[in-house]
Amino acid sequence: MIKYHKTTLLHLALLCILATSCKQQLHYQYQGGYEQIDGQAIPDPETQTFVNPYKEEMEAEMNQVIGESSISLTKGQGESLLGNFVTNIQKEFAEETYGYQVDISLMNNGGMRNELPEGAITLGHIYELSPFDNYLVILELQAADVKNLAEFIARRKNMAIQGLSVVGLEDELLSFQINGKEVMENQTYLLVINDYLANGGDDMEFLAGLPKKEDSNILLRDMLINMIKKKTGKGEKLYAQIEGRQIHN
Repeated sequence: MIKYHKTTLLHLALLCILATSCKQQLHYQYQGGYEQIDGQAIPDPETQTFVNPYKEEMEAEMNQVIGESSISLTKGQGESLLGNFVTNIQKEFAEETYGYQVDISLMNNGGMRNELPEGAITLGHIYELSPFDNYLVILELQAADVKNLAEFIARRKNMAIQGLSVVGLEDELLSFQINGKEVMENQTYLLVINDYLANGGDDMEFLAGLPKKEDSNILLRDMLINMIKKKTGKGEKLYAQIEGRQIHN
């Protein structure tokens, strides 16, 4: 069962209290400017007293260790250790949750906002890695859709993939396979992805409108947290390696 975290409630509470009003405003005008703040600025004691308990609770939760990585999981252009780890765990989660095989797992490099260090992995690390409220989606792809995806990956070189292998020369696609096999016409392939990309984000308009087999309310961040905790409970450390999923010449 997915466990959702209460941390965002603290964010909302602070925003509502510090903002002028949380009520909907139909007409709003603002005039103002910027004041330079330097090291001589003194925090308002009353505000600081109010914020401190929330800050301390937030820091305690974010510093909670949820796992351990045997290596630094770094990202970069094309295939990366972090990208392979995230797409691996995303595919594993989807198959465990829905009970059927998923052919391709995909994540955009821009959606991974920070790397994971070697050693202790905290809840804060995962919030830094996945700060956006992106939800898991499973799309149904036909052969032509898979080719569009492979061409995009070969051209942009900014995606992490699992299940789909791509070979490109400069910006052109040379070959692609799914799980070591040629893509077959008249066969449906399942792609697990986040809703931002599924709806055409990052110039992936060719995905928008494709049939959704699953349109979940599961946050990518919560999926990562729960899968890492599960692996930790089994005594496993986080790990990934470069496998030649993408070859860009």
